[in-house]
Amino acid sequence: MTTLWYTRCPAPTAASIAIREGWLEEEFAPDGIAVRSISEASDESTRLAHYSHDHPALFRFGVYVPPLQAIARGVDLRIIGLNWHDRVAGFYALSEHALANLCSPGIKALKGARIALPIRRQDRTDWWRATVLAGIEHLRKVSGLEKDEIKIVPIEIERAYYEDANTGPDTRASLWGSRSQFAVQREEVAALYRGQVDAIYSDAALAAILTATTGAVQVVNLRGYEDNSQAGFGHPIVLTVSTQLLAERPDIVDRWMKRLLCAQEWVHAHISQTRRIFATDTGLPEALLEQGYSSRLLDQVDISLAPGRVALVRSKYQHLLANGFLEGGYDFDAMIDEGPLQRSKELLVA
Repeated sequence: MTTLWYTRCPAPTAASIAIREGWLEEEFAPDGIAVRSISEASDESTRLAHYSHDHPALFRFGVYVPPLQAIARGVDLRIIGLNWHDRVAGFYALSEHALANLCSPGIKALKGARIALPIRRQDRTDWWRATVLAGIEHLRKVSGLEKDEIKIVPIEIERAYYEDANTGPDTRASLWGSRSQFAVQREEVAALYRGQVDAIYSDAALAAILTATTGAVQVVNLRGYEDNSQAGFGHPIVLTVSTQLLAERPDIVDRWMKRLLCAQEWVHAHISQTRRIFATDTGLPEALLEQGYSSRLLDQVDISLAPGRVALVRSKYQHLLANGFLEGGYDFDAMIDEGPLQRSKELLVA
């Protein structure tokens, strides 16, 4: 073992702290093991492991769609930790649209509305389409609207996610940054301005960007906070590692997890520094952090495999399977490995 690789989505997690502060490099330097971001990799196949998960020495902390799809394709992965932080989420209309000026807006405000569903033709892992569809289906669930009472408008996109990725020698950089964040909903926003759709789904940093740049108004709020969540709705962040690395070098996995667990205590002693790190990794100006997340953000850097979190990811797996995002079903619970989390807590105590 000479190099460990990591990748993370643009989300505020313990990984952002551990990576930006150099804790992981510090941990493994005495072993002669380099720790590198896949954005530094010279070959595209390593960088694309952010989606494929097919690199045996890769740790990934990010949204749930790519790892669940990778497992369905036969990649041998294990989920070893979960994070769940507050995210602003809902459906947005332009400020001049009738939807944004309802006298008494409510959960049924989108009855009869045209809602965008982005479809990327060049991406095997279309994580944003899955996220938007989950938002639409949850809207139907909580509002009681029938399927034909909301019109879904496909927005076909030829540009691949990877076209907006960061690459280069910047140590500790993320593959994703401001450029990719501002680009995700470009075509959906264009559809709003053309009058092709009435509303679009958005959440987290993307919602902060949307409202700041267009003045769009949230018409329907979908609350997915862990301690006050609408049933079945939330945005889990999943920490995965290859089964091969876990089997051959469990000590490495445990030490990696141990360093991530240190972040929750650290952030409260370094509030300004944490905000800068989170702003950098989410692609946002610091002033917009709470517009995408919440004032509780610094209290939500923990990692666990709490039953509620596992149940949430299981529901996401079932949604992906039911809507054709997975190539086949599998034993979801068998993909959860609590060993590294338990052992890393013991290392911290020791």
